[in-house]
Amino acid sequence: MPSPARLLVILLALLGPALAQTWKTAHAPGFVVQVAAKADAAHLREVFAVLQKARRNLQAAGYPLPPRVSVVIHPDLKSYTHATGLPWFILATANRQKHRIDTQRLRVLLERGGLERTLRHELFHLAQPEGWPRWKAEGRAMRFAGEEPTAPPLEAVGEAELERLLASPPNPQNLRRAMATAYRWSGPLR
Repeated sequence: MPSPARLLVILLALLGPALAQTWKTAHAPGFVVQVAAKADAAHLREVFAVLQKARRNLQAAGYPLPPRVSVVIHPDLKSYTHATGLPWFILATANRQKHRIDTQRLRVLLERGGLERTLRHELFHLAQPEGWPRWKAEGRAMRFAGEEPTAPPLEAVGEAELERLLASPPNPQNLRRAMATAYRWSGPLR
């Protein structure tokens, strides 16, 4: 009879392929979307419609996107936090150098922030001018996405402290207040 350690190795060898994520890639003009969960794949038509409408809106406002943008919709929180290094309460992120957006499961976006608002927010970050301070980028992205602050702005906060809170928020409450401050400071989208 094999040892318990040997049985574990055999079991992992048999189950490994079954446990591995199978990513699917879908394409539309200017966008590549990767999904691993079937529930997320069911929303691809809606995702592409949001992305393409946002591209047109950005171009009309003078904020061109890169010619090709990748969107990775992670199948679970572990995959998302491993890929991005971000805490659970940040729904999505944009990487300007890679022309890429990473999001949590679409169900999470729909429950917490809205699919369209989240994708529009992150697309704005890919199109925003270089060199903007984080507070301006976040405030303008909120305005482009049609987001309204969900908390009162921080009072008597300096720019350096606001930048720090936006870059590394300690909790969801501080993030919401920092975003509200960025929204207030950034003024209307021009």
